[in-house]
Amino acid sequence: MSPPILHSRRRQPHEPILRLEAQGHWAQALAQLRSFLREGQCPAGADDLHLLGRLLQRLGAVDQARRAYLRALQLNRRLPSTFNNLALLELGRLDAMQAEVWLREGLSLPDLTDDQADLLHATACELYLYRLSPERALHHVEQQLRRRQSVMALANQAVCHHKLAQFEQAVTSQLQAIQLQLQQQAPSLVARPIPQLVDQPLSDPGQSAQLQVQLMNLGIYRLLCMPDDPDGMQLLLAGTANDTAYWLDPRRRSTRWHGQPVDQLILWDDQGYGDSIQNLGWIDEVASRTKRLRLWLRPALHRLVQQRCRLPAHVTIELMTAEAQPWAEGTPQLPLFFLPMVLGRWPRQGDSPRPPWLQRHRLLGAKSPRKLGLVWSAGRHSAPQPERSARVRDVPFEQLWDHALLWQQRHGVELLSLQLDGHEQPAVAHQIERQRLCQALSSTDWLATAECLEQLDLLVAVDTSVAHLAGALGVPCVLLLSAPADWRWGQLGETTPLYSTFHLARCAARDAWHTALEQADHQVASILAAGQP
Repeated sequence: MSPPILHSRRRQPHEPILRLEAQGHWAQALAQLRSFLREGQCPAGADDLHLLGRLLQRLGAVDQARRAYLRALQLNRRLPSTFNNLALLELGRLDAMQAEVWLREGLSLPDLTDDQADLLHATACELYLYRLSPERALHHVEQQLRRRQSVMALANQAVCHHKLAQFEQAVTSQLQAIQLQLQQQAPSLVARPIPQLVDQPLSDPGQSAQLQVQLMNLGIYRLLCMPDDPDGMQLLLAGTANDTAYWLDPRRRSTRWHGQPVDQLILWDDQGYGDSIQNLGWIDEVASRTKRLRLWLRPALHRLVQQRCRLPAHVTIELMTAEAQPWAEGTPQLPLFFLPMVLGRWPRQGDSPRPPWLQRHRLLGAKSPRKLGLVWSAGRHSAPQPERSARVRDVPFEQLWDHALLWQQRHGVELLSLQLDGHEQPAVAHQIERQRLCQALSSTDWLATAECLEQLDLLVAVDTSVAHLAGALGVPCVLLLSAPADWRWGQLGETTPLYSTFHLARCAARDAWHTALEQADHQVASILAAGQP
């Protein structure tokens, strides 16, 4: 058989494999590719190995994917997409240094096409956002946009503007990204009002999910500009459909609850623990719209909700495993994060703060000395985006500790750490060894955390789940907020309608924690002097 015919036979099967990949059927695509490579009459080429690596990477087989990419580069060092995917792979492992090595090599290749440059600069944007350097990330976005406008570049531009607290520019860029995606994928939808695009399918699952990501981000940027924006709140609901798996299983869309009265409803624990604890405050209202409410929770929340949440009689708590599929029950269901948006009950700026909704068991007798809890880190995460989000919210321990010592000296408080991790850091370990800081928490069970919190006179914490639990229990809390703050706190003011016992101390600019801590000095003194929130 002549080489040209053999080449044609080898390349032809890639079309159905690529279709399966576009539809989100990655395991099937991988099986077909492996079968094709086993049956081939010549060795796998660089393109074959790149595709193999990409499918393995999508399926989470990181080590196998790396080997496939490296074999591809042995055959051909001029593969921009392979360098890009290796950079993403390393970034997924939180190895930013190695990710940058691959990126630099990819960007140095001559004669990059617009598509190739788009991918590499987008990954560079993600890398520098992870490194908390939005200025460098925006530089790469601008290089993308100088070549051409793309949905990815415009969406990344919006993210960078957000991180730089340029909220109106973020809205503008995100709107441009959405309009461009619609022009390319669904021109008939271009004139449709933006909120009506929530849960709107496009040509394939990947494009459908991408649109919903764009819409949810637009909602966040709008809420940062105007905290009470109703369209912004409506756009957050796009987050229920912002992954490819949602569009591959029609049951998820058909069973999603929209707030109407139903016989049975499943609410399931889907985001961070803080979000779930926050939204338990609306359980009574949602329970009034159904005859049976099934609350699916991760194990760490079970005892807390059973013992401290006042649940109506027709509400049951069920264990939620990592493999659970609420939509497979055939009954209306909703992720717990989206409950206040569906109910239309997110509190507006200026509303009276919500009272605590978890029962607080007060200790009998006077507490001496008084206790002040500290949380300086939002915890560690295994994926780049949540890890990046957590690091933005962290206050350097040494800065917080300097102020905590002043609080101890002025107010005679005992200092307790409500962190679960981070105690091995030298600065922290030193204070624990000197018995100036007590490591109060050792369990991941949230009831144990509640029992620690309710012994405190005051908690000083960054924006994390422990702070949400304090608010739900009615424990006084000074919340240290980065700049820009998360949309739910707004960007101004010292109080929030979410929690009646919260006092907000804000950074005046990015990383300006000294300004937040100076505000906290006054708030701590006021709270402890009053002996009450």
